[in-house]
Amino acid sequence: MRYLLLLCLTTTLVSCQSSLVQKLVKAKPAPVSKFLDQRLSMQPMRHRLPFHYAWWNPDPEVRAAVGRATEIYIAPVETRYLRPISKALAAWEVRNGITRPGDDRIAYELWNRFRLAFANSPAPRFRLVNQPGPRSIILELAVTELNPTSVQGNVVKTAAKFLVGPLSSPLGIFTKGNVAIEGKVTLPGPAPRASFVQFSDNEKDKMTFYSARDFQPYAHALVAADEWARQFEEFTRTHSVHKVKESSFFTLKPW
Repeated sequence: MRYLLLLCLTTTLVSCQSSLVQKLVKAKPAPVSKFLDQRLSMQPMRHRLPFHYAWWNPDPEVRAAVGRATEIYIAPVETRYLRPISKALAAWEVRNGITRPGDDRIAYELWNRFRLAFANSPAPRFRLVNQPGPRSIILELAVTELNPTSVQGNVVKTAAKFLVGPLSSPLGIFTKGNVAIEGKVTLPGPAPRASFVQFSDNEKDKMTFYSARDFQPYAHALVAADEWARQFEEFTRTHSVHKVKESSFFTLKPW
C-alpha cells in the first residue's frame, strides 16, 4: 500500500505540469539586469518560449536578416551582472570555504552546454561557428543569480527526515539553490548591435524524493543549463506557432 501511494503521488505531480501546482513550486522570476536593453518591454510569452520573460524585435529588416542567417556564434558568458548570494546558509558556506564560488565554472558550463545543444542537434537551424561572420547570429548570455545548494543544510534536513519525517520538508526553502540567466540574440556589426530576441529565466532545485544533487552545490545549475540549451536550440529550429515545452519542477532522477 505504501508503494502504491508513492506511485499515485508521483503520477499526480507529473500530471500537474501545466496546472496551478507548476506555478506555485517553480522558481519565481528574477529581476532583469541592465545586460538587456529591452528589459522594460519584456513579458511572458509562454505560447512560444518557456522562459519567464521575452521580447521580440518587430523590425521586419532585423527579422529578415535573421531569416537569411545560417550560423550561430555563442559568445563567452558574462558574469559582470551576477548579484551577490542571497541565501543565508549558502552565503555562510561560501564565506567559510565550505563551498567554493562557482561563477566561472557555471559560466563556462552554460557556454559549453549551449554549444553542445547545437553541435549534437539532429537538425540544427544554425551551424555552430567559433567566430561570427556576415551570415551569423550571435547569442550572448549572462548569469545574473547563482545561489549554491546548501550542502550542510541538506545534511541536517536529511537527518531530520529520519527523526520527524515529512515535517522536515519546509527546511528545503533554506537549502535549495537557484540560477538565473539572461540572453539576447544579436546581429553582427558595430555596437550597439541590433537585437532580435531577448529573454530571462530563473530555475531552482527540482522537487524529488531523494537526490544526490542535494549534496552538490552547483548540480542544480548544470541541470538548468542543459534544459535551457535544449529549449533554446528547439526554439531556433521550430515554427513561430510551436510551443517549446516547459521544464519539469519534479524529477525521479537521483542525480
